Amino acid sequence: MPWLTILSRWIHVVSACIALGGTFFIVVVLPVGFKILPPDLATEAHQKIRRVFKMVMHSTILLLLLSGIFNTIAAWGKYKLDPRLLHPLWGTHVLFGLIAMSIAFWVLAGRTPRKGNRMWLALNLLVLLATVAAASTLKWARDSATAAPNATNGSTAP
Repeated sequence: MPWLTILSRWIHVVSACIALGGTFFIVVVLPVGFKILPPDLATEAHQKIRRVFKMVMHSTILLLLLSGIFNTIAAWGKYKLDPRLLHPLWGTHVLFGLIAMSIAFWVLAGRTPRKGNRMWLALNLLVLLATVAAASTLKWARDSATAAPNATNGSTAP
């Protein structure tokens, strides 16, 4: 079912874009806009925006987990072509992703922002960027292993 694989990859990439872009917006763009508002209005706006952001992040995390599990199962045979390279890259991608999800859940827990909220979201932005870097490197390595399995795993078999 190639359409299901394509759909799952699309869901995964779009969800990652939403999580990364939303976090970038909350960390970089929104604070500038809040500076022109009176403090009480800025606080009220922040609370409402944070609530929507929380629902969006929870939804994208669910979609990332479901599509990531499906994508891994669908591609696992390819990871066996060069396990010394592909398994660590896959593990790094998953580890960074789980760290980013954990930070998002922790930062967005409760009705009001935690102390140091912006710093934690900025850290999460960096972790999300590292996750994308690991994912793109993994995709390149997986495609390379699939295109020329004997060239990437050191095998001398014809």
